[in-house]
Amino acid sequence: MRCVLDWGHQNGTVRPCSSPASDRSWFGAPKRSTPCPRNLAGNKVNISYDEAGIVRKRILRGEDFDVTFLPAGWEEIRKTLADDPVAVAHSDLGMAVLSTVPKPDTSTNEATKRTLLAVKSIVYTDPKTGGIAGVLFARMIERLGIADEINKKSKLVAGQLNATFVAKGEAELAIQLSSEIHEVSGVQFVPMPPEFRARVTFSGAVAAGANEPGTAKAFLEFLTAPGGA
Repeated sequence: MRCVLDWGHQNGTVRPCSSPASDRSWFGAPKRSTPCPRNLAGNKVNISYDEAGIVRKRILRGEDFDVTFLPAGWEEIRKTLADDPVAVAHSDLGMAVLSTVPKPDTSTNEATKRTLLAVKSIVYTDPKTGGIAGVLFARMIERLGIADEINKKSKLVAGQLNATFVAKGEAELAIQLSSEIHEVSGVQFVPMPPEFRARVTFSGAVAAGANEPGTAKAFLEFLTAPGGA
């Protein structure tokens, strides 16, 4: 079965029906202990990751897939889906700094501006890729009136765990979703100020032209069942 995911869902095992295969799920939450249903046992999932905008472009180009997971933009690919998308997981936008430093103040917009302007280097996802964390952060710094200053000292990336740059000492601060930040050792999650605390909902859908529609549907039902990923 071929599964195409937004990079925000990259965490964890590629064998979701070989419980327990990992100590973390795809979505940064503890792996479920519920056994895989019989109709999925033994199935292997071929997973491909990309930023959300790139995933949509690949689908629109006609790339084959059985299941896809995205945070938004479903209207663009609606004709390629068998059914409406269903919510699978949530993740919060935030910052990553070293776990050995005091957590910066982001309690208000003004405090957050001071924090962002004080750091020497920032890594965040290139908004042009459609990566939701990058899009949201770009909007935030525009509204805060500090976009020019921030972008002068920022490194734009795609398809990576941005917090690894912080862990390696290559950046002072990184922006990404909580599910991705929590996957990196040596860093801590810092929430955005209340006005910009975005909870991103990831949904999944089966392709209208799925090669294995029954397995694809069962896989999605497994992930969305109570106690699932």
